[in-house]
Amino acid sequence: MSNETNVVKAALSSVTLHVVLVGGLVAGAIITPPKKPTLEITLANDTPIVQAAMVNNADVQKQVDRLKKEKADAKKAEQLRQKKLKDEQKRIKELERQRKKKQAEKRAADRAAKKARDEAAKQKKASDDAIKKAKAKQKVEAAKAKRIKDERIRQEKVAADAKAKRIAAEKAAKAKAERIRKEKLAKEKAAREQQAREDALAKELEAEQAALTKARQAKVMSEIQKYTSLISATIKRHWVTDQSMKGKDCVINIRLASSGFVTQVNRVSGDAIVCQSAIAAVRKADTLPVSKDPQVYAKLKEINLTVQPEFD
Repeated sequence: MSNETNVVKAALSSVTLHVVLVGGLVAGAIITPPKKPTLEITLANDTPIVQAAMVNNADVQKQVDRLKKEKADAKKAEQLRQKKLKDEQKRIKELERQRKKKQAEKRAADRAAKKARDEAAKQKKASDDAIKKAKAKQKVEAAKAKRIKDERIRQEKVAADAKAKRIAAEKAAKAKAERIRKEKLAKEKAAREQQAREDALAKELEAEQAALTKARQAKVMSEIQKYTSLISATIKRHWVTDQSMKGKDCVINIRLASSGFVTQVNRVSGDAIVCQSAIAAVRKADTLPVSKDPQVYAKLKEINLTVQPEFD
């Protein structure tokens, strides 16, 4: 469409130029005096630029008619070109339609061919799968039959072996039971004899232990009495008393370290003044006599001691 517009513009420009030129010529014929048949324009170097011949009205009319005819011819030529262009466009559209139709038909044919190939491949695969399944089934059935046969043979062998083992086990069990019975009788006899010896020894040890324990307890009690007396004597050496305490007593609780160091002393009961002075005496003594015998110390590490002032 742009080319057609350019052609029309060029034709119109040509016609316009011709009309202007003819108009100029006509105006020149009217204005120019008849004695000067030509008009010559020169430059400074006397070179002629334009020479225009004088024309009459008839020549102008001919020129106009010629221009009109050229314009009409150009219009017809343009219409013909436009028609050819439209026809060409229709032909091109038809060719494009036919091309697309052929492409669509080809794609349809390709799809149909692919579908046919896929179907054939599917059928072949199904056939191959069926053959494979049949062979696999035959193989499985053959293997199953073989397993059944092998299992029957194995079970028969197992049954025979089990029977032989059972007979042998019964014989061995009887022999073992007899051996165990005899061993049990022998063990019971030996156990009774051992028990009798152990009972006798235990009684002997028990009597000996009782004697030792009694002696030990007597010694411990003697030691406890000894160290209790020593503790009382130590407290009395540090105890400050007066006649107001006469006839009164106090029970105090004393806790001792293994070295005899007094870790704690408290009043348990009794006269408050007697207790206060007795506690002061314990704290003043600081360390009380303690046995190095663990059993004696265990009895003396925490004691409740009854104290009573003595007056001459």
